[in-house]
Amino acid sequence: MKYSLVNPGLDIQLAEIRRKIRLSMNGIVSDQMTRSGIIYKSNFGVSIPRIREIAATYTPGHDLAQRLWMLEIRETKIMATLLEPIDKFSAEMAGDWVAGFDQIEIVEQSVMNLFSKLSYSDSLCIEWIQSDSVWIQITGFILAARITDKLSHSQITLIIEKAIEISSTTDFHLYKAVGLCLSRLCRNNEETAGLILKGLEGMSGNLSVGQNYISMEVKQEMIFLGFK
Repeated sequence: MKYSLVNPGLDIQLAEIRRKIRLSMNGIVSDQMTRSGIIYKSNFGVSIPRIREIAATYTPGHDLAQRLWMLEIRETKIMATLLEPIDKFSAEMAGDWVAGFDQIEIVEQSVMNLFSKLSYSDSLCIEWIQSDSVWIQITGFILAARITDKLSHSQITLIIEKAIEISSTTDFHLYKAVGLCLSRLCRNNEETAGLILKGLEGMSGNLSVGQNYISMEVKQEMIFLGFK
C-alpha cells in the first residue's frame, strides 16, 4: 500500500534525517556490500549503531516511519523499523512491508525492532512460513526464532513440520533461518527438542546442504543445552 503523506513538519524532519545520513555515509562499506551481493536502491553504508543514534533523536511516529520506509533507502528503511509505534502498525501494513523484502539485513532489523514486538507476531510467523514467497518464509522463521516464548504448542508443532518439509531448500538464507528457528525452539524444553530431533531423523536419502546445515545447528544446540 503506497500513499503520500503531506505534512510540512515531516518534510523538515525527513530533510534533517537525510542530511544526517549523508554526513554519516561510508562509501567503502556501501561498495563492499554491493560487491557482496547486498544491493539496495540506495545505500549510504551507515553503520547500524549510527542509524540507531540518529533515530533516537526523533519521537516515534507512524507517519514519520511510513515516509521513511517509502524513501526506499537502506538507512531510512531501518530507521522506520525503529520509529514505527507498535500500536499503530497493522497486520496489513506488516504484509505490505514483508512483500517487498529482498535483503536479509532488512528482514533481521524489521523482525528485531518491530515485528517481534507486535501483539499478533505469532499469527504473522505462522502465516508467513506457509507463504509461497521465499523471502516471506525467511522472515516467518526468523520471527518465530525471536518469539519462541509466545508460541503455543500447536504453533510450535506446525512450525517444526513446515521446517522439516522445506529443509531440502537450496536457498542459503532460508535454510539458515530454519536452522536458527529450530535451534531456538530447542531452548523451550527437552520435549520440544526431542520432537525436532525426531523430525530430523525422519529425513531420508542423501541429505542436501541445507538439511545437513539444519541438522548440525540443532544437534550443536542440544549438546550445548545438555540434552541427550
